[in-house]
Amino acid sequence: MNGSLRGTKLTLDIRVRTLLKVFLLGLSACQGNEALDQSACDSGDMVSCYDLGVMYQGGQGVPQDLERAVILFQRSCDGGVGASCNNLGFMYELGAGVPQDFERAISLYQEVCDDRAVEGCNNLGFIYQNGTGVPQDFGRAVSLHQQACEGGDMAGCYNLGVMYQSGRGVTQDFERAVSLYQQACDRGDMLSCNNLGAMYGNGVGVTQDFERAVSLHQKACDGGNMRGCYNLGFMYQNGTGVPQDINQALRLYRQACEGGDEESCN
Repeated sequence: MNGSLRGTKLTLDIRVRTLLKVFLLGLSACQGNEALDQSACDSGDMVSCYDLGVMYQGGQGVPQDLERAVILFQRSCDGGVGASCNNLGFMYELGAGVPQDFERAISLYQEVCDDRAVEGCNNLGFIYQNGTGVPQDFGRAVSLHQQACEGGDMAGCYNLGVMYQSGRGVTQDFERAVSLYQQACDRGDMLSCNNLGAMYGNGVGVTQDFERAVSLHQKACDGGNMRGCYNLGFMYQNGTGVPQDINQALRLYRQACEGGDEESCN
């Protein structure tokens, strides 16, 4: 362990989470009933085709079948369901169920964004931020994340906060990053809660406040963010903002490691 509090900057996690949010909305609508959705889809109900695609993509109530999910998302996208276009773009970007095709993914994200579906704007911003299939363009990424954030997509606010924290595409502004992380954290974005905790722990953009940092990392960890568990473990290890408790630190590092945070395994 390197002994430093750090904010999670894995924007891939954010973008994946944006997609999963769309999936969960679909599952809520369809309530996991494959037979009903298939019948409705066959009758021309494009939302049911989307719901069914969600089920096949995630293996929810049916065997996972990415190729089938792609077909259903394509049909629903052609029928005007923006969430399907967004998910279809993600499938093309990853090469999941279809050959990887960045140009097709970008086209779909742009279509969704132009229709004012903010998840598409955020995903497109991620593409430009990382230069995936397009020349890297931080300024364009900032604009798209801003559009997503203003439209209520907390993944967009998180990504915009990362841009302000790192000074990519904008003048570095830690206070603005803190404000964006706070906005997203208040709306349930655990990545932002973790980053906000790191800002308080390090006294960057805010007055240093270890107790506040502990509270935020605890919230992030409880919400499933493994970097939050790692940072919380670090604070218990060093007795920063909490009484020192090596056993609790080890439990948190183990939890983070088992949850996929590789640095916690070292």
